[in-house]
Amino acid sequence: MYNYLASGGHFKRLHYHFRLGASTIGKIIRDVCCAICDILCPNYMPPPTTEHWIKTAKAFEELWNFPNCLGAIDGKHISIQCPPNAGSEYYNYKGFHFIVIQAVVDANAKFIAVDIGDYGRNSDSDEAYPLQTNLMRPFPRKNLTNEKRIFNYRLSRARRIVECAFGILVKRFNVLENKMLVFPEKATIITKACCILHNLIMDKEGVLTEIQDELQLQTIQTVTQSQLTSRPINRASTAAMDIREKFMNYFNSDIGSLAKYV
Repeated sequence: MYNYLASGGHFKRLHYHFRLGASTIGKIIRDVCCAICDILCPNYMPPPTTEHWIKTAKAFEELWNFPNCLGAIDGKHISIQCPPNAGSEYYNYKGFHFIVIQAVVDANAKFIAVDIGDYGRNSDSDEAYPLQTNLMRPFPRKNLTNEKRIFNYRLSRARRIVECAFGILVKRFNVLENKMLVFPEKATIITKACCILHNLIMDKEGVLTEIQDELQLQTIQTVTQSQLTSRPINRASTAAMDIREKFMNYFNSDIGSLAKYV
């Protein structure tokens, strides 16, 4: 099981190691991943409570200097084999068949919640989330003031942790980096099991150095991503823009600037 998740090997290759048929190995992997989801999920990815949200917000302010933040959100494409009769449903603009994982991550690169299995083609614009009262996005690049640049920097600094979580996840479980030769249902179960095991490892081992290393690797990618996400995709509500303005003013004040945290 670990050999498959860590290496992303094909069932036919594992057949030679374990002297079992490829279909049998596929069933074993599916059953084990289902057991991981059923048994470990309540302990390592439980539904958040009020106490959990308060703890998460405190950690985001202490570690990433962004107050009142309950999580960082992003999406990732998971490559799969072409499902039968799928047409263009799972076909992505990058030229592959995908399912999508949308994740909310806490300040320590652990998955709070995941939504897995959407069509690949439905996520072509997922790199640009809308501005909402409960979801912040950068100011557009056009006519940026210094104050707005500071907000964009602080937002980018906080949201890097979700990119870090994905980076660590695929390094641990290479099955997510390579093309999974399974159909969407099984790929969804495998992906969720990997996310739960990721949280278990983070709890048991402590990986501050691993997070720091991954954040360094993400620096260039974060700059590129911030340029992509600075494009407006819809008209935000006045309430959402007001909240973003309040964050901007706070980050540019004496009590909210980074000097406060030094």
